[in-house]
Amino acid sequence: MRESCHRRNGSLVRIHPDAMVQRMGFASGSVSFKRFAVLGDAPASVDQNMLDALSANALRPSEVGVPEEAEYGWSGGRHILDANFSFDNNVYADALLLGLRVDSNKVPGDLKKAYQLMEEEAAASTNPSGFISKNQKKDVKDIVRRRVDDELRDGRHRRSKLVPILWDLPSQTLYTPAAGKNQELLLEIFERTFGLSLLPLSAGSIAMRQLEPRGKRRDYEDLRPTRFVPGPEGDGQFPEYPWVAKGPEPKDFLGNEFLLWLWNEADHKGGVVALEGGGDASVLIDRSLDLDCAYGISGRDSLRAEGPTRMPEARDALRSGKLPRKAGFVYESAGLQFSFTLNAETFAFGTVKLPEVEDAENPRVVFEERIGMLRDLCRSFDALFGTFLKRRASSTWDTETTNLRRWIQQPQKASAAA
Repeated sequence: MRESCHRRNGSLVRIHPDAMVQRMGFASGSVSFKRFAVLGDAPASVDQNMLDALSANALRPSEVGVPEEAEYGWSGGRHILDANFSFDNNVYADALLLGLRVDSNKVPGDLKKAYQLMEEEAAASTNPSGFISKNQKKDVKDIVRRRVDDELRDGRHRRSKLVPILWDLPSQTLYTPAAGKNQELLLEIFERTFGLSLLPLSAGSIAMRQLEPRGKRRDYEDLRPTRFVPGPEGDGQFPEYPWVAKGPEPKDFLGNEFLLWLWNEADHKGGVVALEGGGDASVLIDRSLDLDCAYGISGRDSLRAEGPTRMPEARDALRSGKLPRKAGFVYESAGLQFSFTLNAETFAFGTVKLPEVEDAENPRVVFEERIGMLRDLCRSFDALFGTFLKRRASSTWDTETTNLRRWIQQPQKASAAA
């Protein structure tokens, strides 16, 4: 059986392949994730200091006193109560696997109201008038507060959630489905634990990271939304992308334009699209397609069918000023086939189905192969995005825009035959 080796305090540590691989989120089944770039002087491989830092910031709920309404910290990731970190359980294929545990300690408002009404009714029943006095109301508040605190102390209202995290050290990329408040907590505790910051890899930030090394920073900064169809106020009106205007990255509209461009490329080239840097990929938009009005006028369309881009409603949506925001894909590159959904702005991958791992010797090998497949998928899809960006940031984009406008206005039947 094959063993894995990792460095611990300067010495190589052999990890037995039979070490338990019970890893939430990434070890089996479909996976969903967003990506974050790790910024700063990050270690090249996992060492004991990293595991110790995780342990020091693990969530171990206090058994004394009233807990805070929200608590969070690292988890070993095997289960919600796992606070142990080791090479055997957390290190796979140069990647660190762990979890972010988030606990909420809050008595439901309706329950607190019920406690108060019950106590008030009991107090009022002892009065000849049948009404509760002001002093009794104060007493009731104290009684309810003590009851609520007692219930919080014994954990009756604790709700725990485990967010899976994969830190790929060779590429310094974090994979996790953390979003919203959980994302905020992740960014805070990651910097507190490791002294490193996390950059969400959305369409706009990925574009910057690809274009700047090519000397295209000024071109990136000058990018503005493309007008593919006339706006409600005429040809002079350009898309506003209201969902991007409210977000943190103003260039995320590039993801919407990328999906439109990819749709057209697949439509005209049999689904085979060249990758920046060499090779190609087979792309099929399948099962789902969500479009939204870039002018904030005509609303949103959600199409569900095999080959949704072939539906008449899809091209009608484009003509009305809508652009893709999310799509389902069947994607093949370098002999590997994946299916997933992609959010155009955040580049969040949803329900990714990875190829089956064949002839694996043990669960650890399966897991490490799956990690490699995730890397391959993201590397290939980023290269596909790179093909688009090369054209988008060049003088040929005007010609591309003209072709896209003509394609959008074509009747569906004529386009399919093109």
